[in-house]
Amino acid sequence: MSIFDSKQPYMKSHPIKILVLWLAAMWNFGAIKLTAQTNWSKVGISQSNACNLYSFEITGVTDSCFNAIDVEFVDRWADPVYRTFNKKFNAIFKDTGTYYGTIQIKNKCNKDDTFIYITLKVSCKPEKCDWFSATLKQYNQNRFYQWQLWNVFPDSCLNYQYRFYDFQTGKTDTATHYNGLCNYNFKTAGKYRMTLNIVNSCKNCDTVFTKEIIILPFYTARLQTQVFQCDSISGFMNSLAADPKDSCWKYQYRIYSDAFLDTISDARWNDTNNTDIYQKYAFNESSLMLATSNGRLLRYRFPKMGRYILYAQWNQVCFSQDTLIYRRFEIPDCYAHTKEIYQSAGLGKIIGLYNTIGQTIPLDLMAEENGIATNTTLENLLSCAKFPKNQLVFVKFANGTTIKVYVRE
Repeated sequence: MSIFDSKQPYMKSHPIKILVLWLAAMWNFGAIKLTAQTNWSKVGISQSNACNLYSFEITGVTDSCFNAIDVEFVDRWADPVYRTFNKKFNAIFKDTGTYYGTIQIKNKCNKDDTFIYITLKVSCKPEKCDWFSATLKQYNQNRFYQWQLWNVFPDSCLNYQYRFYDFQTGKTDTATHYNGLCNYNFKTAGKYRMTLNIVNSCKNCDTVFTKEIIILPFYTARLQTQVFQCDSISGFMNSLAADPKDSCWKYQYRIYSDAFLDTISDARWNDTNNTDIYQKYAFNESSLMLATSNGRLLRYRFPKMGRYILYAQWNQVCFSQDTLIYRRFEIPDCYAHTKEIYQSAGLGKIIGLYNTIGQTIPLDLMAEENGIATNTTLENLLSCAKFPKNQLVFVKFANGTTIKVYVRE
């Protein structure tokens, strides 16, 4: 039976008690909540302006109860021109005139809100941006790229955003920058699009730079080198061109040497994993000994003993990309204690010939081809047309004596 049943005499004679009981029941079920009204006296707005840039900040809303802020400006025809939900914001208007702002602030704890109304009389026309002189400079090596904006000086009004679209995956990556200077390392070879959007928030203007980039598979670059004849090297760069007739590919070798390289300790010099040698070395033009762009093959004879650095460059001039591989060489004094006088009297018969890297020179075959006996003397052997000229040769005789001979043409 309900407590509000009119047949109960208690309820008929006590209407105030009925109201109290009803309010208590509604409170328990959450139908009625008594809330305190927000003290809006501490809430306000501060503003400043410089020409057409107006800066606003809503104050007194640090309390977490203030959960919603809605700002809207309209022109004299009541058309919206600006809207934001931030408590701190900058507003720029496209033309002079009168604008009306409405700011609504809500308090979620007390479930109430308030409105602030602003009237602005804009008398300064927006400044225009001169993007015609802006130039985006690009530097790249292998998959590493760097962009720098020239003729536009960085300031607090400029906002930059670099984006890179990967045609292979369909994904876009946003890159970081410092005052417009962006460094970006592409992870894999392929086709990409770089987009730079620059916004001048003070003058309400922007510009966009877009460039498509082909990243070549430079990770497949290989350089083969070999020391021969003690003081000479050969080098060979593999081809990265898909078409052998591709004229965009250029190849260059350079050889450097100076006193700095001779001061590097043997442990560092012989450690091929220690690549900071190339980073610390200046590669001055005064230290350049050879520069050739005749193709992927190199043959070079060093003029003297010392330490040298070989620089090999693959350059794709059409895509403005390149990569480098370095090699280091230490050339000994190949001609110390050698003999140019071909004397072998008293040394006995020759039993072996070797080059500087320990490979056997086929003495029997040379002698046979030239009609010379196997047990020939050194003089006879030197007259053999097959004998290697202009290189260092180790000669071993039957009595155990070994000499180094440099045979000229």
